[in-house]
Amino acid sequence: MTHEQDDPVWAAAWTWVQREFDRTAFDANDRMALAHWRAEHPAHERAYRQAHHLWSLAGNIPARTQDPDRSG
Repeated sequence: MTHEQDDPVWAAAWTWVQREFDRTAFDANDRMALAHWRAEHPAHERAYRQAHHLWSLAGNIPARTQDPDRSG
């Protein structure tokens, strides 16, 4: 196992990114919950940004009009 797999914050961030971009329905409640999670601790925000960046590098983000770096 890698360090990332052992890190619960990283695992949560990766799950949020997958939920955000893999599912057809990521509604306002989900966006609010994600924003809350990101704001809970600086480590959450860092892990989310890293996971989002990795996802982006993999080319899995569909075109969106909303800036993914903005919470809310």
